[in-house]
Amino acid sequence: MAKRVKVPISSARAQLFHLSDLVRSGDDIVVVLEQRGGKENVALVRETRLVYLETRAAEAEKRATKPFRLAGSMKLLVSSEELEESLKEIRREWNFDRWARPARGRPRRARTP
Repeated sequence: MAKRVKVPISSARAQLFHLSDLVRSGDDIVVVLEQRGGKENVALVRETRLVYLETRAAEAEKRATKPFRLAGSMKLLVSSEELEESLKEIRREWNFDRWARPARGRPRRARTP
């Protein structure tokens, strides 16, 4: 986990050379420049760290967009289109269940007549 040093942007202007030396001194040091007004913070990192993070993000995007394919010596009892539709339906149900809110409170008991 990277060590984070938070510095207000107003004081960072005067300390820019010191902060850049601090970032260069270690692989896991990040200087976060904070700005008032709720704007998004800015971070100073080593260029090698930035390249590493960009590469990891690109790899994650590649894996996420790569379509699922079945491969091997399997004999299907349905057509490949029916299999694809079934897999899509399972994914839709799984994603719905995954993000559906859980019921609140205790489970209700069934009424007996």
